Amino acid sequence: MRTSTRLLRRLGRRVATARVLAALAAAACGGGGGGDAPTAPGPAVLALTLAGVGPLDPAREGHYAAWLIAGGDVRPAGRVQLGADGSATVPIAERPARVDSVLVTVEPPGDADPGPSAQRLLVGALRGGRATLGVTGALTRGALPLQERPGQFTLFTTSNNARLGYPSYEEAGVWLFNIVPNETPQRDTWVRLAQLAPAWTYEGWVVRDLGASNAVWLSYGKFVTDDGGAVAEKDDDGWGPLSGIPDYLTAGIDNFPGSDFLANPLGLPLPAGVTLPLDLRERDAAGGSRWSHVITIEPATERGEAMGAARPFLVRPYRDPFGDAGAGRPRAITYRPDGVPHGTAELR
Repeated sequence: MRTSTRLLRRLGRRVATARVLAALAAAACGGGGGGDAPTAPGPAVLALTLAGVGPLDPAREGHYAAWLIAGGDVRPAGRVQLGADGSATVPIAERPARVDSVLVTVEPPGDADPGPSAQRLLVGALRGGRATLGVTGALTRGALPLQERPGQFTLFTTSNNARLGYPSYEEAGVWLFNIVPNETPQRDTWVRLAQLAPAWTYEGWVVRDLGASNAVWLSYGKFVTDDGGAVAEKDDDGWGPLSGIPDYLTAGIDNFPGSDFLANPLGLPLPAGVTLPLDLRERDAAGGSRWSHVITIEPATERGEAMGAARPFLVRPYRDPFGDAGAGRPRAITYRPDGVPHGTAELR
């Protein structure tokens, strides 16, 4: 089920076909047709107010761009330079006669393509000169919303069971599956997440001191769903490079995402202050949970990147402290709307 890196990079490049743009416009318009009534040509201004976004690293992530869509036609509004408050004003030399929806994309570094990238971030139907922008139909496939009750994650180390048995350092691994299915809406083993557009992928993390300037983010791999939304295959780094297993990519048979953080036989660089095995139930000086579980949405072109190169993107819809519950106990994955970009656009 693993898609090749070459294919993913190809999917991450430009898509400007009429079919894709028509589907995007339909999603933004809720399946209905027609946008604002035709207007006289002339200059205009697209005013954006966005939340849940931040500056992009131009060398690694690129830049934001806005687009105006009418049916299968798309035309650039311009590069988006966000202010500190998330606002941006994009001057438009010639306003289209009709606009159905507004699109915001992430354009890759060094972009020279005149069309929008496949990394569609926000979209919304324009009515009365105003659009409410969201990730549904941009990040997600079709008009699928992000799942609000995806399922469970748990503390568990599977890579050392053959040598050490169970339990053995179970607080050093995290795995994404419903360990108590009857406590989930799915009532089966598999976590359910919204299917993403091909340019995006999910990534799981364990994070020490989430929200602090010196927070440590350790990825446990990137993954996608099947056609029904089930997370039913392992992620792109298998048992994980810190599982203590040199062939971590191919060892094991776990058909769900996760990693163990037990040992470092490959001599990989570790963040300052991180010692193995991890204790994901570690407490801070005030007695709070020091480690958190986070699921982000990332550009699919970054799948397979080396450990230490992974950096979290700004879309962070799920986060939870590990808390005090023991290993092998269910921990609900919590949807956090404040970690999802949204906003408004006004065409003046």
